[in-house]
Amino acid sequence: MSEEATSGRGIAGLVGALGWLAVLGGGGLVGYGIYLLTQSDFGIAAGGPLLAGGAATLTLGLLCVISATMARAMITTANNTARLLDSSATAGSALVVASTGDGDLPPMKPAAPAEEDTAAPEPGSAANESTGADEAPEQEPFQPAPYAPPPPIVPDTTDPRSWPLAIDEFNIDGHLAMTLEDGSIAVETPVGWRRLPNLDTARSWLAQQPR
Repeated sequence: MSEEATSGRGIAGLVGALGWLAVLGGGGLVGYGIYLLTQSDFGIAAGGPLLAGGAATLTLGLLCVISATMARAMITTANNTARLLDSSATAGSALVVASTGDGDLPPMKPAAPAEEDTAAPEPGSAANESTGADEAPEQEPFQPAPYAPPPPIVPDTTDPRSWPLAIDEFNIDGHLAMTLEDGSIAVETPVGWRRLPNLDTARSWLAQQPR
């Protein structure tokens, strides 16, 4: 395993070194091509091929460096896995199972079926009577409670001058209404003002009134 790991890492290192050389050479060609493009009288005719060759060499070198890096990582992972498997196999083979001395024990005999202590109760006996007495009585079928309508809403019909001060005025279903300081609602009706605990109660009470 060590020879395979050494040769594999050596090949990966060689490929990586060649890749870095290609990167350096490609970078030099690209730089020289740019120099010829800007300084030479021939312009693109002189610098163009150098730029193309340098770019290709640079790309190839980068690919070699990336491949060598990945190869080294894969070789390291494979070596660690192989070491782990080897150590597990060695530890498993070194285990010694101690003798339990089962040969000195007498042979086991099957247990005899247990005899029934009590015979089955005869029909009509006291045991049957007690069993019947222990049975739970049948439950009556569930019957829903009768529906009880909600109690009617009774508004406050006292003198409005004793009510808290009004802080807001609005309209509820065509009736003039006011919000009082304590949160209650005063509603104007044809028979006078009526005071209710809150806005929802006031709407419900108005809905119950005949049109």
